[in-house]
Amino acid sequence: MEIGFAFDWRHLPWWLAASLLAIALVYLGLRFLERRRHRRLQLVVETKLAPRLLPGYDARVRRPLVWLTMAGVVFLAVTFAQPHWGRSWQEVRRASRDIVILLDTSESMRAANPLPTRLDRAKQKLSSLLDMAGGDRFALIAFSGAAALQCPLTMDHAYFRSVLDTVDTDTISKEGTNIAAALEGAIELFEKEDAETGRSGRASRAVLLISDGEQVDGDAIEAAERASDFARVFVIGVGDPNGAEVTLPDWMGRYRVVMDGDKPHLSKLDEDTLSRIAVAGNGAYTRSRIDTWDVEQLYSRFDVLSVRDTSSDVRMRLVNRYQWPLMLAILAFAGEGLWLVLMPWLRHWRLKRPSAARTNGEKAGTEYA
Repeated sequence: MEIGFAFDWRHLPWWLAASLLAIALVYLGLRFLERRRHRRLQLVVETKLAPRLLPGYDARVRRPLVWLTMAGVVFLAVTFAQPHWGRSWQEVRRASRDIVILLDTSESMRAANPLPTRLDRAKQKLSSLLDMAGGDRFALIAFSGAAALQCPLTMDHAYFRSVLDTVDTDTISKEGTNIAAALEGAIELFEKEDAETGRSGRASRAVLLISDGEQVDGDAIEAAERASDFARVFVIGVGDPNGAEVTLPDWMGRYRVVMDGDKPHLSKLDEDTLSRIAVAGNGAYTRSRIDTWDVEQLYSRFDVLSVRDTSSDVRMRLVNRYQWPLMLAILAFAGEGLWLVLMPWLRHWRLKRPSAARTNGEKAGTEYA
């Protein structure tokens, strides 16, 4: 019989370790309470003499309380694991958010700071984001001096990755860094989506701008404010505020440094402009790092977005049977409470046994006489 849990099988050792630890702590806690109770009893009478001096006392009467409590804890741990067995047809709904990527492909993204280039680092960040947002729809707009939609909103991440791999600094022929044009492209995409669905999806949308922010053309701040009516605008800054040299290939395939007069041109990360764009877009800004911390922090900000159902399907799936161990846990804890109620009655019954025995003995003696 096929059995599954709420977690993957490779996480089963962790669940077992956590469950055994919790069970052990509960058991030690019960032992501690019982020992404290015995110490209090010893202040009145020695434990060995208690059955003789205290009418109806029997330490064995309390043992089922420990057994029932431990059984309840064990069944509760199994409930949290949510065991699945047996199959049935179930409706599966897919909820997602819409994330439009605005990727800077201007010549300044050739700068080798961070390595290997800013554009390559931006693609690495997007790849990490795709791994985290498995159920979300993505679209890609590449921009430099102009902007063009490269990939429409899609849940096919493999297709999105293939398009992303083909994007380079030659994708858009017009030079410059027109972030406003890219934001306008995102607005146009959202307006078309709203017209097709007949409703606004602003609460479940995000725009992610990845750029160094250098030599911005157009009014990017105003465009971000207009875009905030359709989505939140988040920004990742790629580059170094201190600047880095930009190299361009010549007609012979060799690379030359872009000059600014008689000095090499330094392409700098303009964090001030990018931060203002994020604020105007009601989003957040973060600078690119060598690890994935920046993407993780940014993705956590996506939690403010709501999700919406994008598709549904009927599939044969394992049935969650958590109700069975939960019922057993409830019965165990209820049994513990019932036993507490019965304990005074049991003591009273034990008191009657000696009296009944003496009465029967007296009657037997009288009859014999």
